[in-house]
Parts: sequence; C-alpha cells; structure tokens
Amino acid sequence: MALIKKPIIYMRKPLYTIANIRAGHTFRGKINEDPTGNLPVLQIKDLKDRAMLTADQLPRINWQGAKEAATVKPGEILLPARGEYYRASILRGDEPVMAASQLYVLRITSKQIVPEYLNWYLNQSVAQHYFLTHRSGTSMPMLNKQSLGALPVAVPTLATQEKIVSVQRCWEEEQQLTKQLLANRERMLNGIFQQLLEQ
Repeated sequence: MALIKKPIIYMRKPLYTIANIRAGHTFRGKINEDPTGNLPVLQIKDLKDRAMLTADQLPRINWQGAKEAATVKPGEILLPARGEYYRASILRGDEPVMAASQLYVLRITSKQIVPEYLNWYLNQSVAQHYFLTHRSGTSMPMLNKQSLGALPVAVPTLATQEKIVSVQRCWEEEQQLTKQLLANRERMLNGIFQQLLEQ
C-alpha cells in the first residue's frame, strides 16, 4: 500500500517580524524632474508591471537633503501604499533612489528570508488577496502600515526560497524575450502593411 505524502506546512511569520517597514519621502509640492539631477526618484506609477527596478529606468531630481536616511538601497522592496494594485518590486543595481511617500519601503531584518523570495511572495495571490481585503477607503483605497505588517508570510528553508527565486527569474527572462519577439514581429508587420499600401 502506497504511503500518502503529507504536504509540507511551512512556518508563517508576520511581515513586521522579518522586515522593517517605512513610508517613502514626503515631497512638498510637485516633484520637479530633471534629466541631469543627482538622484533617481520613484513614484507609484513606476511600479506597474515591474518586479525588478534599476535606477536607470527612473526620472531624476535635484536632491539637496541628506541621502543616507531617506533613500532606498538596492535589495530593498517597494510596495504601493494606495491604489488599485499592490505589486511589489525589488531595487537592483548599485545606485540608491528616492521613493515618494505613496510607497512603502521594506528592508529585510531576518536572516531566514531571501529578499527576492519576499518580493515574489508579496506578488502571489494569497498576499494580493490579503492586501485587497485589508485596505480602507473608497475613492483612493489605502493599505495602512499596521495591516501590511500583520501579513502572514510563509517562511520555507533558505534552499527552497533560492529555488523559487531561480524559477521566477527564468520565467521573467522568458516573458521579456517573448515581449521583444512580439515587438519585433509587430514592427515587421507594420513595414509589410506600409509596403502594401504604397503599391
């Protein structure tokens, strides 16, 4: 008689016990972008459809204040604090950025968590459902810091986390290649259509 393999039940920890959570910087007035500025700035609109971010993808500003305490460091995770979607993104590269106040910044404080794994977990349906059911407000729904910190996070072994991250990276690379192929195909077809119209 075959033995039934029991599913592995991983430990769950509240997010606040494995990561420091803070809001981004509150700007006074409109953010004035400057291509020659000394610091990249990240707003909520920049997170859409991006699981990973680098500073060169962002607009820049001229920042006069102290950078150390206010900026987001590579490896930290960003999550919208309000709106209709709560997609998490992790900052890559070497250059820090300035996040606006409508974003939460998560810095891992536990050695039991791989940052890329937490970023992946926050984008899974179980976490997304939690965010949608714990936000408040109607015209502009908001996810408060206390509710975010209470999110239960599954914590598998580091080896399992690394495997998940590896598979996710492969999937993201495949998605990017597919997008490039479709874009190239569209350009080619547009060229063909134009030639047909000119005949």
